[in-house]
Amino acid sequence: MAIFFTLFFYIYDYYNNSTSIFLVDPRYNTYLFDNGEQILSTKYKYVKLDEIPPELIYFLLWTEDREFYEHNGINIKAMTRATLTNIKNFSIVQGGSTLTQQLAKTVYLTNERTVKRKIMDIMLAFFLERSYTKEEILEAYMNSVYLGNDISGFGAAARRYYGKELQNISYAEMLVLIGIINGPEVYNPYKYPDRAKNQGMIVLNSLPNNFIIEEKNIVKEELDKMVFYPQTYDERYLNLIYRIKAEEENIGLKGGGYTIKTTFNKNLFDSVTVDSSTSAIVINNKTGEILSFWGGEYDVFYSQQQIGSAIKPFYYLLALENGYYKDTTLPDQPMKFGDWAPENFDKTYRGSVTLEEALIYSINIPSIYLASHIDISPQRSIEVIKNFLSNIVGVQGKYPNDLTLALGTLETSPYEFTKAYSIFPNYGIIPSPYIISEVYDKKGNLIYKRHPNIERKIEDISNDSYAAMNTLMRKVVLEGTGKRANVLDLDLHGKTGTSDLSAWFVGYTGSEVLTSMVKGKDLLSSYTVVPWAREIATSLLYYGRSEEVYVYLSLKSIQESISFFESPIEFVSTGGNVVGYLNSVKLDYPFKELEKNINSALREIQYLYPDVMKEIEQWKKENLTDFFQEPFSFIQNGYDLESYLNSINIDKDVQVQLREIYNQIKYIYPDQAKVIEKFLY
Repeated sequence: MAIFFTLFFYIYDYYNNSTSIFLVDPRYNTYLFDNGEQILSTKYKYVKLDEIPPELIYFLLWTEDREFYEHNGINIKAMTRATLTNIKNFSIVQGGSTLTQQLAKTVYLTNERTVKRKIMDIMLAFFLERSYTKEEILEAYMNSVYLGNDISGFGAAARRYYGKELQNISYAEMLVLIGIINGPEVYNPYKYPDRAKNQGMIVLNSLPNNFIIEEKNIVKEELDKMVFYPQTYDERYLNLIYRIKAEEENIGLKGGGYTIKTTFNKNLFDSVTVDSSTSAIVINNKTGEILSFWGGEYDVFYSQQQIGSAIKPFYYLLALENGYYKDTTLPDQPMKFGDWAPENFDKTYRGSVTLEEALIYSINIPSIYLASHIDISPQRSIEVIKNFLSNIVGVQGKYPNDLTLALGTLETSPYEFTKAYSIFPNYGIIPSPYIISEVYDKKGNLIYKRHPNIERKIEDISNDSYAAMNTLMRKVVLEGTGKRANVLDLDLHGKTGTSDLSAWFVGYTGSEVLTSMVKGKDLLSSYTVVPWAREIATSLLYYGRSEEVYVYLSLKSIQESISFFESPIEFVSTGGNVVGYLNSVKLDYPFKELEKNINSALREIQYLYPDVMKEIEQWKKENLTDFFQEPFSFIQNGYDLESYLNSINIDKDVQVQLREIYNQIKYIYPDQAKVIEKFLY
């Protein structure tokens, strides 16, 4: 009795500190491209009990646990029979487990066949039967039972083995799935299809005559002819999954059983093939959506390679802002900076060139000269360039402390530099990149939705300077070092870069930024990486995703002197970009004030500019979401929750809503949950 009670309370405590039977293994998520197609084959798909064919339930209970609705978690008769058989064979060769015991083993224990494990699953089954209804236990079992090939549950197995939803599978297909339970590896449909079908036949023959199936011969014929749905996925997709999982951690997603819709475009990804030395990434420069990347996740997001001349547009931009012009003459002759005597790539000197020529043809000496004159001394100039890239634009990497920075000895990743180049088509705005757009729980409820967000806004560069740089980088593609990337009818801008161990092309349209990088020695970007970048650019054009880079009219007067909120008609009539304006100011106002300003401006322009009004309404739908209606969207848009809650009257009804939202977000957004705690009483 002492041993029994010790075991009882030990296992009871173990049970109380364990997870729910409905909690899913964190590995088992379903990942989707942006069009809803699966990235990898399904490992887990939750199916409610009322969505499961009743015939499948009958077949399962007949085969695995005929007295399921009569016992209390343990079937003494079946256990006795199994015990006698095991004693006879001097080993554990037969189980007498009920479905409840099998569920307890799946959720809480391992597959080892030991006396300890058997005692634990018996007692755990006893506790389960007192915590859950029979229907809940059956639903949990059918969604968690292991069916081979890293699949849990009948819903995922139907998708993987037959390419069907569970509701649509045939009797023969049901029987095979049930047969797999007793030996997921022995009856693996991909390795041993004949064994799997034969096991289905054994299950069929065990059924009483006229038990649901009236014509067994028809089902036998179907079993004989059965063909399993092939495993079809590109192993390159695994790199996409690694990146998704990294973002899962960033948004605080825990557990499993989720359906995760991503921003990855399948057609774009499949249209480009790379080798082991190449990496690339494409980001929507308006929304921050990462549309695709190629190569290893590490190479794209974490590796650090010198970027070469791809750095030049950033300090050329600073030069234009400081009073230089595209026609400014720069020296092109041998120079020495301390002990460093740089050379042009072609070993020739032209005497002098214009700023425009120096960038278009990526001439080193005039570029170094320009970089050294951004401020009052070469060292001060390097500090200004370094500060601009690292602190203002936000490029993470390894920076040199000398003038070699002008030739791109900064070491960073394709991902970092793709983000940075967003400032050119966006006139100083960098969107926050993301991959996960929506997350649904196992029952299909939307629990997370990402909206575009601004990561950085460059304040001290004029739109005139951006416009001039856009003109120059368009010429790089039309007639300079990047002309092999030019695609007819595509407004592609960009810059090449070559270092000792890599070659780069970073380009952009009005809607995307793309970076391609090839690693290797003695490379020339024009002949290695640029043609490959053209392949990606062509795919963008083919799938109709690209827009032209916006050209501002009277840039300073429009964007700096006129406020859309103060003079909406004048702002629109002079060519102002309303959506760009709203994106740039949305976090400068408290939520309620922002909403009030937008609605006031709408009333003024609604009859004069109905097309602009539609754009604003769409922006409101995506960005101006009220906290109590869409709390996840409100938080993801970056609004100040505390100021919002301070601005409203919190009565008892609001308290109830706050409590519900608090319970929804406390694990995903613990910082925002702490804000809510201040208003709960």
